[in-house]
Amino acid sequence: NAADRAAIEALWRSALQAAPAREALWLHGDVHARNLLVDAGRISGVIDWGDLCAGDPATDLAGIWMNFHDREARASAQARYETQHRDSDSALWHRARGWAALFAAILIDTGRADHPRHAVMGERTLENLLEG
Repeated sequence: NAADRAAIEALWRSALQAAPAREALWLHGDVHARNLLVDAGRISGVIDWGDLCAGDPATDLAGIWMNFHDREARASAQARYETQHRDSDSALWHRARGWAALFAAILIDTGRADHPRHAVMGERTLENLLEG
């Protein structure tokens, strides 16, 4: 709907205007549900390290909106990151939400072309972003 589209566009503009990362860190580069192993509701492993690189940690932090469908779980993940990393600031989270929106669009596009599960993942990511 128009309100959701406007909210995602505002989120995207905010991400583009956010200050860049202060330093490049090691990244997985592809943290989505198909690359996470889960045991009893908890992440137990991360697979497919083919996109390993150095860059903005916001890229991997986008996984918070891609993989946690509960608002409280997303808030807990953010809080845990903030207590453990000195690079956490509002710009980081604006960029992370922007990366999540970009990944959602890519997943929706590829999903509609030939992989319906990707489309579902992308749509859920957008829902999570809209929810907060």
